[in-house]
Amino acid sequence: MVVKRNIAWWALYDFGNSIVLMAFLFYFSQWLVIDQGNPSWWYNATLIGSSILFIFTAPFISKKIDTNGKKLGGLRFWSAATFVGFLVTALIALFADHLDGVAALVYTFATYAYLLCFLYYTPMLNDLSTSENSSSVSGFGQAANSVGQVVGLLVTLPFVTGAIVLFGDPGRAQALLPAVVLFGLCSLPMLLAYREESIVPAVSPKENMSPFLGFASVFKHRSLALLLVAYFLFSDAMLTFANNFPLYLEKVHGVSDTFKALLTVGILALAAVGAIIFGKLADRIGTLKTLTGVLIVWCVLFPLMTFVSDLNILVGIFLIAGIFFGPVWGLSRSAVGQVAPPALVASSYGYYVVAERFATFIGPAVWSIILVTLGDGSLGYRVALLSMSVLVIVSLFVLRKIKR
Repeated sequence: MVVKRNIAWWALYDFGNSIVLMAFLFYFSQWLVIDQGNPSWWYNATLIGSSILFIFTAPFISKKIDTNGKKLGGLRFWSAATFVGFLVTALIALFADHLDGVAALVYTFATYAYLLCFLYYTPMLNDLSTSENSSSVSGFGQAANSVGQVVGLLVTLPFVTGAIVLFGDPGRAQALLPAVVLFGLCSLPMLLAYREESIVPAVSPKENMSPFLGFASVFKHRSLALLLVAYFLFSDAMLTFANNFPLYLEKVHGVSDTFKALLTVGILALAAVGAIIFGKLADRIGTLKTLTGVLIVWCVLFPLMTFVSDLNILVGIFLIAGIFFGPVWGLSRSAVGQVAPPALVASSYGYYVVAERFATFIGPAVWSIILVTLGDGSLGYRVALLSMSVLVIVSLFVLRKIKR
């Protein structure tokens, strides 16, 4: 019973952090650049800054988690830091928009704290599951994440449109504070009611804490190293597709913003369903086998999205893609826990999260080069989307080398 409650609180936490992530991703970026008239590099600088801080500190923190085996205390601290950082950012946007530079700086550290939470949160999957049900539990958490993104879009929309106004003038800044409050409320059960079992550390506290040695320890395990490389490639393709999805619909098919929003909600809802279905399937036939099958489907979906011109048929393809979008992260997260050595679970998940941060490099670079070469029109976007299937195909070749 305690384990089931812990899984519920664990999933609810992922649900809550997805709400605040979507709100700030959609509306803080536009408030900072469009409403405040700042150059677009301001927002990109916040993402780069938080990523640099995270990449340089994550190995130290992950190694420490492996050493003492404790996760809940760190999750509490960095969740509180995340809440405060996003709260201050939201309050500046509402009441002191002339301090937009300060808001960008605070948002950078809030995002950094948000990323650090996952160094503690993600390894909890191994505490909450066994090899027989880890994919199901991971899929359940990923489903909560997808539903949280849907809720984040729907709940904050009335605040953006002006249907609900908290303080001052209606606009994008109105969406931020409600999202922060929901994140805090959804996080409390995890931070207060979650029961962490007494864990015997798998690593001696006397061991060298050098992150370079930790990196070598993780990547000397062939299966784990191959999985992380494959994850870097296919998550790069998926994230690039997701980040450019609204632009693709507009440039190639000229659809309205309302159409984009509704289609995104439908895709995310089906992603939640797919995460649960394929999580259960993976526990029956194997996580790597299921993940490979999902990626093979994506090798078909990307070309279909590229060459199908009928919008009605394309909507059906996008919705089917949603079913196969959710399992990608649920299955890969479970796979890391299964192949990671017991003494390096937190470090393995640390590099898993780092790989996801780096996974916004190759895909966007390829996408941008194609657009520069072929033009910022329909042809350029179609070829750019098709190129994402190449990254997935390469990742499949890497996955094939993993011993099952």
